[in-house]
Amino acid sequence: MNQGKPEKLYADSVQLAYAKTLEFVSHAIIILMAIGFILYVFRLLPLTVPVETVAANWHLNATKLQVKIHHHCGWSCFEDVHTFMHGDAVSYASVVFLSLATMICLATSTMAFFREKNRIYLVITILQILVLLVAASGKLTSGH
Repeated sequence: MNQGKPEKLYADSVQLAYAKTLEFVSHAIIILMAIGFILYVFRLLPLTVPVETVAANWHLNATKLQVKIHHHCGWSCFEDVHTFMHGDAVSYASVVFLSLATMICLATSTMAFFREKNRIYLVITILQILVLLVAASGKLTSGH
């Protein structure tokens, strides 16, 4: 064991920006997921799918459940305010925000790379964000 001076850890500005953003986003996600869960379980907003229906069909995969209960899928729950103002849609939105955490952190890194004039990493980071956006859009999916 090294009992001498502790080694200094080095983090550049991009790592610090990513870490600060991740800390903020992760705390925000925990709060939003708790709010979404409370709204859903305690039925503080109307539900499009009752909790009992979800529990009774827990054995089904997502595709079969959507077919059985004739429920919207993908991004369609965000089409209008009426559809979105349901407890399960708010809960789902918190999960979507969780999946966006990486993109938010990468966007922060993009700004740090731009300030440092580090063009190669800037382009790589922008490409990563574009790939994640295309994947999240669902436009490149296989048929069922």
